[in-house]
Amino acid sequence: MRRSVAAALVVLVAGAYVGPFTVDATPSPEPVAFDHTVRVGLPVETVRTAQSGGHVVPRVEVFYAQYDRVVGHYGVASFVETSRRPGHTARFGPPLAVYVSDFAGTDPRLTDGLFVNASGDPGWVRAAEARFVVARAGDGTRVVPFGDPAAARSFARQVDGTVRDWGSVLETVSGRESYDYDSRVERRHASADRTVATLRPLLDRPVSVVVGEDAPTVAAAVEQAPPNTTVVVPGGVYRTRVRVDKPLTLRGAGPNATVFDGGGDGTVVSVDAPRVAVTDLAVEGVGTQTIDADATTTGWDSSVERTYGRGDAGVAVLNVSSVLVDDVMVETPSNGVLVRDADRTAVTNVTVRGNPVQTEGYMGVMAMRSSVVVQDSTFVDGRDGVYAHRADGLVVRNSTMRDLRFGVHLMYTSGSLLAGNRVLDADTGLVIMTRPADNAVVGNDVRRSNHGIVTAGADSYVARNVLADNGVGLKIGSRTSLYEHNALVGNEVGAEASSFVASNRVVRNDFVDNARAVRDGAGQLRVWSANGSGNYWDDAVGVGQDGGLDRPYRPTGPADRDLRRPGALAVARSPVAVSLRALRGAVPGMRDRGVLDRTPSATPHNPVLLRRAEATHAT
Repeated sequence: MRRSVAAALVVLVAGAYVGPFTVDATPSPEPVAFDHTVRVGLPVETVRTAQSGGHVVPRVEVFYAQYDRVVGHYGVASFVETSRRPGHTARFGPPLAVYVSDFAGTDPRLTDGLFVNASGDPGWVRAAEARFVVARAGDGTRVVPFGDPAAARSFARQVDGTVRDWGSVLETVSGRESYDYDSRVERRHASADRTVATLRPLLDRPVSVVVGEDAPTVAAAVEQAPPNTTVVVPGGVYRTRVRVDKPLTLRGAGPNATVFDGGGDGTVVSVDAPRVAVTDLAVEGVGTQTIDADATTTGWDSSVERTYGRGDAGVAVLNVSSVLVDDVMVETPSNGVLVRDADRTAVTNVTVRGNPVQTEGYMGVMAMRSSVVVQDSTFVDGRDGVYAHRADGLVVRNSTMRDLRFGVHLMYTSGSLLAGNRVLDADTGLVIMTRPADNAVVGNDVRRSNHGIVTAGADSYVARNVLADNGVGLKIGSRTSLYEHNALVGNEVGAEASSFVASNRVVRNDFVDNARAVRDGAGQLRVWSANGSGNYWDDAVGVGQDGGLDRPYRPTGPADRDLRRPGALAVARSPVAVSLRALRGAVPGMRDRGVLDRTPSATPHNPVLLRRAEATHAT
């Protein structure tokens, strides 16, 4: 009797839900203003740089059968790569309409970047009716669409490209290379190692001047010393502000012995030459200026530079390269170390103590348009431990941040590595904003913070992190990224899925003792399993092997998230519930929003991380 009732229910509900998703003669939608789409694709920094230079980025608009938002892609290749990802059609349904930029009549010219010079704004053309010129430019493949086949052939001759139709583009254009995530992490560690190793010899330069013996003041010693030598500053308090304008090493007797006091007026140590090292000293009396609203700056990010990239600092490295700041302690109401337009710079074994009032403090390390390695350092109080703006290639590793707004704060920064850091009592431990790409967040430990790790952007890797006793352990706001082997223990919410476009892989993570395992935001169903591998959920009890569930698990579902409640397991195993789960899996219109793990694990994936997390969590 129960089987017949369940079968009847399946037939009844299936009849009600299959109809709305059957293809009919409904007119296809028309293009919308691109600002009204859910925009994905290229990093914001790339798009804004292109737009500020008067360039145009080819765009795609997609209307899906099972998604109530229009998805806008910057770059044709971005859409192609996304559409090929496993499970994409199952989540979004087939496209009802795809439109692409129409460069016919705009006199387009390729640039060295990912964008096009054009005499006007391109309109829209259906992708199926367009012709696409595929050509090499700069360091990659460019795809430029045209509504007029003759215009496409003419442009192809100009750029030595080929003309293809939409089907050929979908089959042959590659949005990105496949990633070996662990190899990427290893390469970034190796690159950081080389940077530090290249700068370490700066600490071994011969001594040329000793302050107090060969010169009366620090400034006089710097002026007197020949390039590529060391100025030694013996123990004592030096009321000074110094500018290093030649390749020198400025060495104290240790942070507890040699102190530079700037008197509360301006930056204390200014580095204006390459191959400078500042080491073994302390800095205090830093000026209080944090914002330089009157600075002369240009570019789309000029307001950000005036707000964040200026102001006073304990040590400022500006417009030079190959600088080492090592074993320095800074007490500051403003920046600790400011690095602007200075590549191949390393900040090692540095301690920065900022203002205990976060809203009045500033950045431990401020990196702007600079590739910087920050390692083995400590940041206490102030606003952010490390703040990065357009600092592609940044590496922050093996450092401690506590009692801050953000431990590490990335803005418009791609290709970074955040590894082995420990963050305590922050508003957010590690936060990635403004839709960057290709960031790696591995092996960090974030506890007792409102948010542990918050991500945005695309093509990133978040792995082997411990997130314990936070408000929200992990906030997933990115797309086409991999989240694996993380331990989420004792958080109010283990993970929050906030991205509109559900295209991430979330596998082999352990959810233990969280008040709520997952909270999901807007968007379609998110499937957190792949290739037979899911996640471990301590609440996913059942009758399967080793006490785990023998069916898919919905941590956001009203039944599954309370399986330990008396009677909940019986309800979840009832024939009606089983039939509805089967129906939702087969009928797109009935699929729940939320999170689904098709293959939940009966045992944890990361026992070593769990032991580390739970040892502290229990105390």
